[in-house]
Amino acid sequence: MSEQIDKLRATVSELEQELHTLQTVDDETQQLLRQALQEIRTVLHEEEQAALQRRTLSDQLQTAAQSFENSHPALTGLLSRLIDGLGQMGI
Repeated sequence: MSEQIDKLRATVSELEQELHTLQTVDDETQQLLRQALQEIRTVLHEEEQAALQRRTLSDQLQTAAQSFENSHPALTGLLSRLIDGLGQMGI
């Protein structure tokens, strides 16, 4: 997901640079594009934060699974399946 976000950020930057050089676009259109870019930046930031939270959850589950591996093998198996399932869902 991070690679997709990085690519979108790069495209947003390119569009911003292009807007600075255009002289044939009227003010209303430029303002509309700038607002759209700001909304895109906001969504990208929110998605990045959500991805960090998902990674944190996954890390916590993996740490718990490792700590229970010897003393609670059944719990470790369940946690491993849960981690795999969440990973398949992109969480």
